[in-house]
Amino acid sequence: MDDKTDKRTKRAEKKNIMIPFMDKIKYFFSQQPLPNSALQVSSHYFSGIRVSPNDRKLKHHFVLPLPEDVITSSFHKTNIKDSAVLENIVQQGLAKLHMTDHKVVLLLPELSQKTFVFAFDSLPISPKEREQIILFRIKKQIPVLPKDTRLSYSVIKSNAKKKVLATIARSAVVEEYEEVFSRLRLKVRVVGVPSLNLYNLIDSEKDKDFMLIDLERDAFSLLAIMNSEISLYRQKPITTDFMDEASRDHWMDIVQEVENTARFAEEKEKRKIKCLWVRTGVFGSTESILSSLEERCQCPVKTVESSVKSKLPLEEKRLLTPLLGQLS
Repeated sequence: MDDKTDKRTKRAEKKNIMIPFMDKIKYFFSQQPLPNSALQVSSHYFSGIRVSPNDRKLKHHFVLPLPEDVITSSFHKTNIKDSAVLENIVQQGLAKLHMTDHKVVLLLPELSQKTFVFAFDSLPISPKEREQIILFRIKKQIPVLPKDTRLSYSVIKSNAKKKVLATIARSAVVEEYEEVFSRLRLKVRVVGVPSLNLYNLIDSEKDKDFMLIDLERDAFSLLAIMNSEISLYRQKPITTDFMDEASRDHWMDIVQEVENTARFAEEKEKRKIKCLWVRTGVFGSTESILSSLEERCQCPVKTVESSVKSKLPLEEKRLLTPLLGQLS
């Protein structure tokens, strides 16, 4: 482990969360240094950043819209509907990064993965036995898992218990993306979850009890942090265009889900959520949804991008926050 990796690991441990999902599809926490470039594929945009290897400051970036029906985010089904169009847009983005090597972090669409938070009184020392126990808990929620399901997990110390942050993805889905990038000579070294990286941008020592909301065009995720520890994670698909002002009732469904999740977390942990941290991964103004959240939940709403010190245009900074959190 080099000094930079050691510092990142210590920061992660201080925040009670491991660096998200190192060492690609092996799905085990690794202490290898992160690449200097990271890419994110969503259902409606492709984005990327490159940071300086020395001070990790942002050097180059891009956000490019994706045409409809190029990507359909799914855990079970094929994601890439038009690989030729995607490959062309990836090439456009890479030209803006001026990369000096071919190693990258890749953040997959939120719905292409499933994430869980479990609490255990104890865990076996054997990695194989740990996997079996974690998969047993996952199968209680998803009884029939695809045969090529792969597991990534991190163990989080939590008082007398051990909490596990676990993510599953299908090898077939990950390989779809890897094949596109490999044709462009890219080597995917890390596969990550966009919403979990946002946590790295928030000072959980200042805000100890909050909910982190990541709102994409086709899905939203909710991460409850209570007493500076991860309490629960929920992910929901979005089937209508909540950005359509004429469809205000649709985003009220999202607000209602936030309310319900906050209430559940408060009853579970016997603590009160003090604020909402929100990231909206969509193009255009999102003031309406933020106002609705603040009004209905009756607590302060903060935007994740406000915690990032950068001169980037506001919309670009908002869309790039998962990547900035990954390489921070």
